[in-house]
Amino acid sequence: MNKGLKRSICLVAVIILAGCSSGIKNNVTRFHQLSSPNGESIEVIAMDPTLQQSIEFGSYAQMIGSKLGIAGYTPPTENATHYVAEISYNITLIQDTIVQSGSPISVGVGVGSGGRRRGTSMGVGISTSFGSSNNAAQYVSSLSMNIINLSTGKRVYEGHVESINKNQNLAQIMPFMIEALFQGFPGENGSSNIVKITPN
Repeated sequence: MNKGLKRSICLVAVIILAGCSSGIKNNVTRFHQLSSPNGESIEVIAMDPTLQQSIEFGSYAQMIGSKLGIAGYTPPTENATHYVAEISYNITLIQDTIVQSGSPISVGVGVGSGGRRRGTSMGVGISTSFGSSNNAAQYVSSLSMNIINLSTGKRVYEGHVESINKNQNLAQIMPFMIEALFQGFPGENGSSNIVKITPN
């Protein structure tokens, strides 16, 4: 195999790998008037009081509490707490979503030889529209977190995450949304950006 063909095949392999890279995209929006944490205590609660005793909520609250601890907060004490972090979450079906089925990238390599010059010719064709479109269900998963300063009763942080994908299991998507929310916490005030989390 000649060097030119080797280089072209390597290039094609890189393009395929780039097109097949996976990850969960999250739209993260933050507004806050929050100073850097300095060991203040914080309690994670549900915005909907009926969920406070939910096992599902308890699982999410534990993950969020762990992230708040890494950020610099401490668990609440029996006597008092400085802040509360109230959270809500939801998943909604999007109707009549058109998605692309099949491989997103098609690659063809052709080699020919002969002719007067007895040379070798090679062609590489790449198509990014291979496949067919069809209707498939997609879901919007959302997570909101507000932090309230209990000494003033004022809200000092508002964070919201949305993820659109075909997974209807919120419990599987939640860790990725929490990870996205806490990247660079508390983040730039008034920022809205896409955070891509790649599964381990």
